[in-house]
Amino acid sequence: MTSIKKDQVLNCIKYSNENKLFDKLNNVYKMLPSGDCSGCGNCCMESVGTNLIEFINIFNYLESKPELKKKCLSKIIDYYFLEYIEKKPCPFKDDDNRCMIYEVRPLNCRLFGHWKKEDYNKNLNNVTERNIEYQGLIKSKYGFDISDKVVNFKIKYCESFIPEERYLNKSERLEFADNLMILDSNIYSKGIIDIEFKDRGVVEYFIENLLHEDTAYNIKIRVSKDEKVRNRAINRLKRILL
Repeated sequence: MTSIKKDQVLNCIKYSNENKLFDKLNNVYKMLPSGDCSGCGNCCMESVGTNLIEFINIFNYLESKPELKKKCLSKIIDYYFLEYIEKKPCPFKDDDNRCMIYEVRPLNCRLFGHWKKEDYNKNLNNVTERNIEYQGLIKSKYGFDISDKVVNFKIKYCESFIPEERYLNKSERLEFADNLMILDSNIYSKGIIDIEFKDRGVVEYFIENLLHEDTAYNIKIRVSKDEKVRNRAINRLKRILL
């Protein structure tokens, strides 16, 4: 049993096509200012926060590319279940630092580089503080330490990205996010998908489409605590799920 059922995702794709939600999503993306990116891939190091409409868009993109889908899902499984042990790059990043889903990459990826430096560094400090708090919570509840390299990892502010005109302030960035929330609300309001409304990263969306959320998390805790079962458990999951 999965938390995000495939038939409901397919219904969301059908609804989004019929009501031109993907076109509206792309129109939001097109409104983003352009800039000069070096393509170093240093920013592609996490499961970025993703809206429901974006997950559906990415899912739809991969459905027509079975080999790419299998490759991405394998890397998603590694990323999720080893997240507390080692810092892995975004599972959609290939060995040449290229995005394998570049055409449908989420808003947060597209916005990276457009932040003002002071806003970005303030947010980065907040993320690190929350990571440290979460490390303590996991230690007290489950008796193991999330890797310090994971907890303290930082995607540094990109000095090489050059926006076409200027950097965006917080309200401008949030306006783009609000537009996607409107698209999400359109889907939720129709009752065609039965999932909890909460923040998720792109990895979490796909994991919940493969397994029930609680089952996935329990396995994650087990393989994080016990190195002896880690590789065997993850390889078995891939044989079953892929």
